[in-house]
Amino acid sequence: MKRCLLLLVGSLLIQCFIYGQEQLSELYTNPVIKHELKSHEASIGAEKGIIKPGPIHLPVFDDFHSDNIFPDTALFSDRDAFINDDFPYRSVNIGAATLDAIDENGNIYPGASMFPFIADHLTSRPIRLDSLFLPSETRAITLADSIYFSFFYQPQGRGNAPEPFDSLVLEFGYYDGDSLFAFMDSIILPASSYLADPNDTIFPFDTIYAPPQCDPGVYMINFDTIVWGDMITLPCDSVFDPNIRWEHIWASEGMRIDSFYKQYNTYSRQVMIPVKDSAKYYHKHFFFRFFNFASLASDNNPSWKSNCDQWNIDYIYLNTGRSAADTFFRDITFAERAPSFLKDFTAMPLRQYRNDPTNQLKDSLKLYITNLSADTFNVYYEYIIDEQGGSYSHTYNGGFANLYPFYLTGYQSCTNVPQHACPPRDFLFPLSSQADSSSYFIRHVIHDQSNPDLGDTIHFIQKFYNYYAYDDGTPELGYGVSLTGGKVGCRFTLNIADSLKGIAMFFNRVQNNQNDKFFTMKIWDNNNGKPGNVIWEKEDLKPKFSDDLYRMQIYEINPPLAVVGTFFIGWEQTTADLLNVGFDTHQDASENLFYNTSGSWEQSLMSGSLLMRPILYNYYDPFIVEEKLPDQSWSIYPNPVSNGVLHIENSIATDFDLQKTNSVISIYDMLGRAMISIPYSNVINTSALPQGFYIVHISNESGNISHIHKIVIKK
Repeated sequence: MKRCLLLLVGSLLIQCFIYGQEQLSELYTNPVIKHELKSHEASIGAEKGIIKPGPIHLPVFDDFHSDNIFPDTALFSDRDAFINDDFPYRSVNIGAATLDAIDENGNIYPGASMFPFIADHLTSRPIRLDSLFLPSETRAITLADSIYFSFFYQPQGRGNAPEPFDSLVLEFGYYDGDSLFAFMDSIILPASSYLADPNDTIFPFDTIYAPPQCDPGVYMINFDTIVWGDMITLPCDSVFDPNIRWEHIWASEGMRIDSFYKQYNTYSRQVMIPVKDSAKYYHKHFFFRFFNFASLASDNNPSWKSNCDQWNIDYIYLNTGRSAADTFFRDITFAERAPSFLKDFTAMPLRQYRNDPTNQLKDSLKLYITNLSADTFNVYYEYIIDEQGGSYSHTYNGGFANLYPFYLTGYQSCTNVPQHACPPRDFLFPLSSQADSSSYFIRHVIHDQSNPDLGDTIHFIQKFYNYYAYDDGTPELGYGVSLTGGKVGCRFTLNIADSLKGIAMFFNRVQNNQNDKFFTMKIWDNNNGKPGNVIWEKEDLKPKFSDDLYRMQIYEINPPLAVVGTFFIGWEQTTADLLNVGFDTHQDASENLFYNTSGSWEQSLMSGSLLMRPILYNYYDPFIVEEKLPDQSWSIYPNPVSNGVLHIENSIATDFDLQKTNSVISIYDMLGRAMISIPYSNVINTSALPQGFYIVHISNESGNISHIHKIVIKK
């Protein structure tokens, strides 16, 4: 095969495994991009291919700390790069522009092969390098203004390492005075312009010349019968775009991130490039662009042919008045995502947590806080916990402490500033015996004492639903074993006996659906910490896929299986193809993942966690509830509901507006049954519903859900 598939192991030791053992592969499509395109098809379709805005002024800066998955159209003219916080590994801040082998539509490039090919581009809009537009004056830019272009970059991140021949390239561009044909403009005219009277006809194979205002000699051979009242679309003008001459400025060969760190002593390296050629670049239209070379796995292993060769780019900055020493930014940031408060999981059933709460929670967290400036700041840290749909709230006050420049001390230290870098858990999530599910919105905030606007915020939703999850819900890679009869088992340990009613899995798509293979789902009991006897199995299953964003598919266990203590969920393969189950490289649960390709069970050497979850207690599909910041326009109260009356209000639309649009209120129980479904009303009588947890859906006249809310009914 072409490559050893790469992964982060422990302290980023990269290991490669022989054919027949457990394997990691990349993603063939990008589900985030697919979901975004599906959600905004109309607006995206209107924008594609026509983004030709005017030049922008200095300074040019982007730290890619954005909720938008495409590059900012105010700065960039293409959409190939993926803006995300999934693939960067301890980058400069949260978010980066990732270049890989997937196009703007979320698909592998059509011409992708095992040989290096040019894949993604990140291209700037034209930039005015001819003039400075100052508040007091506008003047020409000269060499004395000292223009520098800088950026941070990182190979692999949490994805796949590019090979040495899969390079990242930077080019500068300028108009060279030539023009290239872009497209033929057209004009629409009534047929009566060419016909003498209403009874005349233009017959097939007649020649129709464009009118005088178009390019002379432009004509069309007609293939239809055209009569007096018809409209004719004719070619009119040849449109030419100025030709951009691109010049090679910088490049980096691909490598593994551990080798990158060993060479540069950083996971994200800054590059400083002076822009000194005034004759070429100091004009109205200066451009820069990045692009990457990528290469897929060998054709001999089609189930491995997927996305690869990631590069992460961050903190792009172009401006005057800079020097080679201008490497600092006045910024305080988090460099990694917010963590789970659970010791082993990102989510677990509330019933299981309630029976051993203290041992389920971490004693403290680990945060990566960085100061990118050359100055020391006195910063304040806190985390805030708010129950979603409930009344519980808690704030941890970490107080003030000095945050020294990153170039001197690195990330804020757990040794020197534990109250910030490793804040203790000084609380327990509520143990309400009335609810069977709950969730908490957690914010981590850091800011400077003298400048409250200088700081950063990250958040995490702590879920206590009816399933266990080691993963965070987003796969960076895919997992499988490449051997017929190979087995994979994932370990879970209950605090109290329960019933297993389903298994949720996420399968990555691969080229030509080469992982659409039969497998046998299995559940094993415990044998000294490894899978033992098979206690349940179901044959002839196939991967299920969804067009929704990271929508996990549920395989129901009917009748439910009683489980106690430790058990394992997994599968046995019927072919040697990789099933390509989603693999999250942010959360390391390798100590609970086992594989069997030789007759005995071995602990996984892959640092990460499978997107595979046991569903317990109540069979309810929790993944249909999209976890996001609450829609502040809706007010649904009280919660819990104790008097049988639920109020539903919208601060934007009036009751008349909502009734006029045929909005529907539906309330579902944990079995997914619609208990109430009525036309919109701002008062709902819930007195007939038993005590428990419910989901409120507000749907528009087309049946699309516009809002989802969780409520608890108490008696």
